[in-house]
Amino acid sequence: MKKRTYIYKNFERFWHWAQALLIIFLMITGFEVHGSFSLMGYEEAVLFHDIAAWAFTVLILFTIFWHFATGSWEQYIPSKKFVKEQINYYIIGIFKGAHHPTKKTSYNKFNPLQRLTYFGFKILIVPVQFVTGFIYMYYMYPENPLHIKSLEIIALIHTFGAFVLIAFIIAHVYLLTTNEEPMESFIAMLTGWEELDIDPEEEHKQHMQYAVDKSTAGYYRLNKEGKFIDVNRAWLDLYKCKDKSNIIGKHFSTTRKKEDLKSLENLISDVLNGKSFKAIPSIRKCFDGKFAKHVLSINPTYENNEIIGCEGFIIDNPKI
Repeated sequence: MKKRTYIYKNFERFWHWAQALLIIFLMITGFEVHGSFSLMGYEEAVLFHDIAAWAFTVLILFTIFWHFATGSWEQYIPSKKFVKEQINYYIIGIFKGAHHPTKKTSYNKFNPLQRLTYFGFKILIVPVQFVTGFIYMYYMYPENPLHIKSLEIIALIHTFGAFVLIAFIIAHVYLLTTNEEPMESFIAMLTGWEELDIDPEEEHKQHMQYAVDKSTAGYYRLNKEGKFIDVNRAWLDLYKCKDKSNIIGKHFSTTRKKEDLKSLENLISDVLNGKSFKAIPSIRKCFDGKFAKHVLSINPTYENNEIIGCEGFIIDNPKI
């Protein structure tokens, strides 16, 4: 079903359009400095190009802070999942009326190719343009503080980066037209709201997963064999575990003292028979070899009305 969803926050939209305008203005003034055409004159083009470069720098710094403060940086982490399907969609499927292989949500705004593209834009294209641009800028200062003998290579790299940015903008606009409702997607970057195809059950799962990932309580999930199949960041922190892969697939016995295993086995056995428990005092064995106290909740997990494991939360409680 279709649902009007708030996708892009205020700062996100401001950053997007401010960045777009600054990049376009930098290209116009930059190519005039390069001698490609004459619009405002060389000296004014250099001045405006430098001012725009500093404005872009400030915008990028604020954007980096915003991404990390809100956790939005996770949206740009590349993923191999559905990359092949996404490529096939753009090359073949889109011309045959095929359905889009991925769905946009407020927690997953970009498809795999967009993630790769934006990731490359942020960690490669923009940094290269900044470094080469500021080298070019400060080379002109008295006494040449950077001690650079020639700007030829720097200028070539900077100019090549400008053409890459042009290609990025063209591809960005073209891919916008491949959406089912291109104008709707454009308006979404003005208002923040977009009509999306929503599967209510999948949306509920995503909301729950987002809540679990952001929770300050340690979440865990076990299969019927008592092996971990999921934990969140708070759980890893409580157990002094740096990497999720160090616990996934391991038996719960690795996180308990030997003398406590029997009682925990009995507890999990009751849960697999349909019972739920809250505020159970427990002692955990952390990955640094030390022990700590917490309380836990534990409930059965179901699939097709059949119990397939258990899940719950732990809260640190040194007063136990």
